[in-house]
Formats: sequence, C-alpha cells, structure tokens
Amino acid sequence: MNTPSLKTPFLRLLAACTAVSAALVAQPAAAQSLVDGYWNPLLHQDGWAYAGGPDQADFAGMPITPAALTVAYTWDPGQAMLTSLQCAPFNALYGPRSLSVLRIWETRDPYTNQQATIETQMGFAALHRKFQMLPHKAPPPWAQHSWEGYSTGKWVGNVLWVHTEKLKAYSTRAGQPFSDKATMDERFFRYGEVLVDIMMISDPQFISRPWIYSKLYYRAPNGNIDPYPCTASDQVKRPKGTIPMHMPGHIEIDGPVRNGIPLEAARGGEKTMYPEYQDYMKTLPPNPPLSQVLKDQLKAAEEAAKLQQ
Repeated sequence: MNTPSLKTPFLRLLAACTAVSAALVAQPAAAQSLVDGYWNPLLHQDGWAYAGGPDQADFAGMPITPAALTVAYTWDPGQAMLTSLQCAPFNALYGPRSLSVLRIWETRDPYTNQQATIETQMGFAALHRKFQMLPHKAPPPWAQHSWEGYSTGKWVGNVLWVHTEKLKAYSTRAGQPFSDKATMDERFFRYGEVLVDIMMISDPQFISRPWIYSKLYYRAPNGNIDPYPCTASDQVKRPKGTIPMHMPGHIEIDGPVRNGIPLEAARGGEKTMYPEYQDYMKTLPPNPPLSQVLKDQLKAAEEAAKLQQ
C-alpha cells in the first residue's frame, strides 16, 4: 500500500517560490535605488571647469563649429555678473559638472510602487532636475524652455539612462554657445561608492558631433545641502542697459598664449578631440610673444572705449 508522498507538494511549493523570487529579482526596481543619497564631487577631472573657469577663446578639444566660434568670440565673462543672471541656476548642460554636492532621491507611485520620478539637486546654484520614469504626456513642442529642461529616464540593467531637452540657450564659461535645440543624454552608474555621470551633449546648431564629458562623485552617507539664498546686486558699475561683450572680430588670445596652446588648436573643432592631433600640433608655428599680445589687446580696448564716448 502506497502512502501519499510529501515530497511532491513540497517540491511544487519550492518551485513556485523560486519562480516568484526570480520574477522579483528581475524587476528593475531591485536596482533602482542604487543612485539615491548624497554625493560629493571628486575633483581630479577637468579642474578648470570647477574653479576659476577655462580661459576665454580656448576651445581645444571641443567640436565647436565655425558659426559657434564667431558667437563665442563676442562673449564676455562679465555677462555672468548681470543682475538678471546672477541668481539663475546653472543650465543642466553644465550643472552636473559644477563644484557642488549632489543629492538624488526617488518618488514612487503610491498604488503600484513603481518608480515615478528621480530628482536631483545641486547645492551650488540650486539646479533642480526631475527625471520622468513612467510613461506620461510629454509637453507640447511650444512648451517653455527652462534651465533644467525636460528629462525622461529609464533603467537598462543597473544603468540609468536620462534624455534631456527643451533647454534654454546657454554659453559656457569659455563662451561656447549652445542653442535651445541642444539635448543631453546621460548614463548614471556606480562602482561601489563611486557614482559616474557620463554626459553626451548634442546641438545641431553649434557643435558638429556630440560633446562627451564625465563627472565622478563619492557617496556621502551623512551628506547635507544647505539653503542657497541669492540676492542680485550691481557688483560692477556700468551704464544702464550695457551688456558686456566683444565686437565681432575681437579675439582674447592671451589665455592660450600664456598656456602654450597653439592658436590654431585653441580654435577647437572635432579634429582636436582625438589623440593624434597632438602630433599635428607639433607642426604648428609658435605663438606670438605674450607681451605683444597683451599690448595689442590693451590698444584694442582703448580704441573700443573711445568709440563708446
């Protein structure tokens, strides 16, 4: 007489539990909190972008177009001191590279527990971004552009993919312009306690191919972001309605000359992005003496001042 075996029901239950566990592990949500928290910037990359800023008219390594170069040479760093811009947050094309603590947090749908949004905030200049993680109605083509833009995100394995568009036109601290058609694609992922943000910027108007940057952060378990109050003031006295700029044809070349960068290389272009361009640079003629460059720039500034009188 055979007795019912307990092994078969047990194995069936075990198989069911294993299948459920596998399904839960396969859900993207299992990896979707890997970027939450506070992150301190690691400053061993492109220090010029974090501190005093790059030299004006130095676009080496940038895929800048001739049209963008013409616009860039008219830019003056004094524009950042205009009261209308002093308290503006950084554009999302630059904000992730600023010298600042980064905070990342998520919001989940209260009914489905799906990740609805991921938000980021930079401590300096208070750039606040929101990545839409669930399907929803996108803003219309005529929607207003903003400093943070409109971002959508998705998880591909343990990598967060983010696409950002509808950004305001913007110029870097070296004068490189970006139009309101610029977009940015990012990849966020972790190596232990290190967070990597790879930024791929495209602009059909002002760069000839994507401009790629990366930024590294280190996890700060007890991180904090202080309030960022800002009050605009006239820190530089100038006639009402004056906007700092250079006349077309004027080029500030003292920075590249001081740093030993050939003037042709400082004009940038996608050819300067590749390692083999270093061999080509050895064939370029030497720069003029810095003393002569400064003398010529002083003379040009005096002539421009006479025209304004």
